[in-house]
Amino acid sequence: MIGLYLPTSDIDVMILESGIKNPQTGLYALFRVLSQRGIAKKIQVIAKASVPIIKFVEKKSGAAFDISFDVDNGPKAAEFIKEAVLKWPQLRPLCLILKVFLQQRDLNEKV
Repeated sequence: MIGLYLPTSDIDVMILESGIKNPQTGLYALFRVLSQRGIAKKIQVIAKASVPIIKFVEKKSGAAFDISFDVDNGPKAAEFIKEAVLKWPQLRPLCLILKVFLQQRDLNEKV
């Protein structure tokens, strides 16, 4: 965790080494399970994005999730940001302001 989350932030989950042939297969399988078991609401598969994901809100907690399959660049990016914030502490508030700015204009989701 890099400490740059907002109260409205989602939880990013990466399933690595899943063994599935393509990410879309895993996303649609997860969609079916979440739908059938009534675990989630607002389920959306974004299969054609540069990083295909499934977005949903877990019903009991209200926590929002983004799940991807076999895309390992997320941890590398998080580690880069974590190191940059440690090196330049003034970057943290700037990142948070930027996140709020983008969110207020619906520019925080890359599809």
